[in-house]
Amino acid sequence: MSALYIYYRVQPGCEQVLAAAIHQMQARLRGAMPGLAASLQQRTDLATGQPSRTPQPTWMETYHFNGHADHRAWAAFEAALERELPTLPVGIEGPRQTECFSPLAAVAGVLPTRKE
Repeated sequence: MSALYIYYRVQPGCEQVLAAAIHQMQARLRGAMPGLAASLQQRTDLATGQPSRTPQPTWMETYHFNGHADHRAWAAFEAALERELPTLPVGIEGPRQTECFSPLAAVAGVLPTRKE
């Protein structure tokens, strides 16, 4: 795995408290995991480039390691993330959806070719 993406809807009125808690959680995770990069993003309207104006915004946490991280580093990260989740305040609507991605060449076992 090269990157982990976690997205979810946020309950109206909970944005400020929840964002602060997630930023603090990500800072703790970065402090415990050398090379971990983390961010918090929000869904953006493609036409305007502005945050989506829905009653329940969609947020996404992203995580990846700068440099190579083996399966042990990812397992340690996932365990640390699970320990952090109970510290988050209310405000997440429904389940947190998790997606893992790796470079296509690593998955397919071949390098991309260029057509001329």
